[in-house]
Amino acid sequence: QARYIYRAVASADWQLGPDDQIVVVDDASADQAGPDCIVPFRDRVLWLRNETNRGVSHTRNRGIQNSRAEWIKFLDADDVLAPYALNYIQYAADIPALIQVITGGCHRIFDNQYRVFLHGAKEDLDYILNKNPMLPSATFARRQALLDVGLFDERIDFEEDWDLWLRIHEKFGPEAFIVTEQPFCFYWL
Repeated sequence: QARYIYRAVASADWQLGPDDQIVVVDDASADQAGPDCIVPFRDRVLWLRNETNRGVSHTRNRGIQNSRAEWIKFLDADDVLAPYALNYIQYAADIPALIQVITGGCHRIFDNQYRVFLHGAKEDLDYILNKNPMLPSATFARRQALLDVGLFDERIDFEEDWDLWLRIHEKFGPEAFIVTEQPFCFYWL
């Protein structure tokens, strides 16, 4: 993913407030990108590298554990943060305390061509047992909620997000989720 990391970090850097941070966790990638690939942003990025490949669940957990933010915004290396996405939570005082997860829309890009705008609906949460209504790159979650449910299950490396959403749903109830049409990312396939 080294060829994408600069684009992902740059899409977030200009949106950061003074208390925000970017945490990049390199899952022992073979391309050996390292923090030199993001030199202009290095002072705003905490770069962590796993000694061995540990998978997406462990890698996301490591990023969450090393963050100091109240809200975690997931963004995979090949995705791009939508303009003004961070505005949604930078005014977190306006978000009720019972809200633990906010999922928004994403622009889906396939073979470098724009395909469709996808977003969940409140009805999707009613069917959370039947389908995964939230893409991690289009989601914010309260760090404390993630810690309270035990983070991502490191035994799972596919649909690990679905498992996490179900555990948050079980602990906090459906009222802990907000679904918005505001775009939060560009999702590359």
